[in-house]
Amino acid sequence: MAHLNLDSKIDLIARDPEFAAEQLKITLAHLQQILQATNRQAVSAHLARDSSLSTVQRRLLAGLLGEGGELVSGNRDELTGLLTRSSLLDGFSQESYHSAGKSGSLAICFIDLDGFKVINDQHGHAIGDQVLVAISQRIQAAIRPTDMAVRWGGDEFIVVFEGVSTPDVVMQLATRLLGIIGEPLQLDLNNPMRLFLGASIGVAIRVDEQISMTDLVNQADQAMYQAKKSGQNSIQIFA
Repeated sequence: MAHLNLDSKIDLIARDPEFAAEQLKITLAHLQQILQATNRQAVSAHLARDSSLSTVQRRLLAGLLGEGGELVSGNRDELTGLLTRSSLLDGFSQESYHSAGKSGSLAICFIDLDGFKVINDQHGHAIGDQVLVAISQRIQAAIRPTDMAVRWGGDEFIVVFEGVSTPDVVMQLATRLLGIIGEPLQLDLNNPMRLFLGASIGVAIRVDEQISMTDLVNQADQAMYQAKKSGQNSIQIFA
């Protein structure tokens, strides 16, 4: 059976419970070896940032790693795997933020996709969902492990850059995000269709540690609307 390719094995698994059980035992043995050799906490942290995992995959991995479901927290968006609005606001509440020993500067980018509605209307919601997943993966790959990528809702995203307060640096980071979002999307390698998006990005920099995350998001949201008014695919810093 070792010479069978994956498709053939899947077909045989579907028809033969005994063969399916044997394949599961082999896979579990391999997984056990991996788990014995790995730093589970470090792997869990890495997987928690991986937006390509589905909810089912997160649940399975959480069980294997013994994390009590941490990887499938309700604070993860089911479609994209990014953090949710509530996780952002709860994580940066005054009490929880300072009790975690965090302080200092940070900046956020409020991202609204330009052209997403047209794609959704012309190609359907299934393609729209694939676009959102692809953009989420691009955003996650473009930021540092210490930064946060959040799906705020619909086609809106927020990125939190900790330890950043200089406008020039924030603009560089926002420009990078704008660039990766604007790269052509080819969802199916066997399909020549390419989709194009832009983004309007509003930036807010926390200059006062007493300002709440809600207020900071509102500032970035206002800046985003200014960017949209000035012309799509642009960046505006709240002033």
